[in-house]
Amino acid sequence: DTGIRFLRLGDAPSAAIPARWDAVVDARCGLVLGNAHGATLHGVTPLLAALRAAGVDNAVVEVQGSRITADAGDFALYLDMLADVGVQAQDPPRRLLRVVDTVAVRDRFGHASLSPSHWFRACMNVTTIRPGGNTDAVWGAFASDRTEPHSGIRALVMSARPESPAAAGDADGWRPGRDIRALPDTLRSAAIELIGHLVLAGAPLAGCVRTHGSCPSLYQALLRSAMERGAIVPSSAEPDRDFDSTAPPVGDTVIGQVGKGRRE
Repeated sequence: DTGIRFLRLGDAPSAAIPARWDAVVDARCGLVLGNAHGATLHGVTPLLAALRAAGVDNAVVEVQGSRITADAGDFALYLDMLADVGVQAQDPPRRLLRVVDTVAVRDRFGHASLSPSHWFRACMNVTTIRPGGNTDAVWGAFASDRTEPHSGIRALVMSARPESPAAAGDADGWRPGRDIRALPDTLRSAAIELIGHLVLAGAPLAGCVRTHGSCPSLYQALLRSAMERGAIVPSSAEPDRDFDSTAPPVGDTVIGQVGKGRRE
């Protein structure tokens, strides 16, 4: 139950930085985490998204310096690293944060909302402005009921029209969350940004997220508003089985040390 923490190697122990919404010191041009001692870390979003897609809730991430690589393509690299070292299920039941009230935020570019749901759902709209003023729009939907071993983002769908997460048994158009890396560039980047930022809630969410033209600062405003209003509460109960799955729920997971041939 440590959550995800970053530890800057060579710095004092006070340089430990938690991956939490209240540790965000800047979200205007990407995500910057910090702690009370002034230590900061840039570029964590793709790694956080990979941890969630792999179902990892607890990890200590050792880093050099104040920045790690944060291109959308790094998401696939981090997933491969996690596959190399493996994960370990823990005995305690997996933590869950349940959304109990609807919260919405907006700015002049977009809006985002969070509402109650028995399982995790996210629907996002990404609009790209082309030269000449034309626009292209794509929609993505993600879902997870956390019933599969080490499940993070269980499934996704991408379409040129609005979609909602499929009902149980309607899985033909769905793919595992790791396939986010195969999405078109614009949607892949937006999905990694959304999923990575939601990790800052501190545990997997049971709630429905809807976004349009959103950005890190809007996601941060959404999480902060939800937490301060008490719209997100801890829960030990498993969500309803909206997917057609009989696999048992599993506990939190930890990872070994990447590149050192060691598992913990």
